[in-house]
Amino acid sequence: MSIKEIKRLTGFSYSTISRVLSGKAEQFRISKKTCREILRAAEKLNYRPNMLARSLRLRKTMTIGLMVSDIQNPFFGELGSRIERLLREHGYSTFLCNTNELPENEEFYLKILNDRRVDGIIVTPVHTTEWSSIKTLRRETPIVLIDRVLSRTRLPWVTSENTAAAERLTDELINLGYTRIAFLGGIPDTYISKVRYQGYENALHKSGIQLEKDLILFKGYSSEAGEEMMDRVGKARPDLEAVFCVNNLVFFGAVRVAREYEQKLGRSIMMAGFDISHYVNLFERPVISADQDVDALAGAAVNLLLSLINKKKLEKTQLMLPIAIHKHRLG
Repeated sequence: MSIKEIKRLTGFSYSTISRVLSGKAEQFRISKKTCREILRAAEKLNYRPNMLARSLRLRKTMTIGLMVSDIQNPFFGELGSRIERLLREHGYSTFLCNTNELPENEEFYLKILNDRRVDGIIVTPVHTTEWSSIKTLRRETPIVLIDRVLSRTRLPWVTSENTAAAERLTDELINLGYTRIAFLGGIPDTYISKVRYQGYENALHKSGIQLEKDLILFKGYSSEAGEEMMDRVGKARPDLEAVFCVNNLVFFGAVRVAREYEQKLGRSIMMAGFDISHYVNLFERPVISADQDVDALAGAAVNLLLSLINKKKLEKTQLMLPIAIHKHRLG
């Protein structure tokens, strides 16, 4: 099927259609409405461009690598879906790689994506610092970090104001009168665990509440880790009043165990965590959530990567976005 058929169906000019299909709509200020009409027509007509000829002509493969740390985490599933949709609107297809929180998988997939000559890579890193292969790769291929940040890196990144949000989340618990607040963290020394723990520590320090080691645990980002940490802290501290969960999966695991302890204690334990507002209807209990703006994260990362691919000058290549705090069933 040719562009001629798309022109007949939509009425747009050859040049407009070609620019949309080649991912240059933004460059030529073509409206999103026009893009949607052309892309819908192309899909309806089963249009398939000659990708090899197009790659040779543009010196691009029109493919992007997207590496997420855990596709089982609903947050990363939603984030990946938004990124893929935005890239598709710009004419790019996406290779999705799941590193499963393992540094060796991250290194493996980066090599695979480099071998496939992708035009750029968006990654939620498992590593905490730059390593030799990524230092080499970043000179050849634009890379944007999302959600997590490597320490002392010049790579572009987009993340959220995690420390400030974690401090505000802990403030909310303290303002409700809780002082014995457990922190259930992820993998030790990783970015998200460190910055969210820092916010928790900041809030306790300014309120004059002493840090207690047996209330602070680091195990992992999975629901199984949440169950294990909640079980350990529940046994060690029957006077526990509230729990801060580092992410949604840890919350899901911790809340199951918390119910058991609540039945034994005959009182409730206040639960709080990151990115859980979508699921509060599943839990008949008060919850406080710090929720990242997934649309803003995806949009900023895609815009940043495409600007780098197209060699646009950028004022900022490292962006931090605000996080909203939501209180559910607190009256």
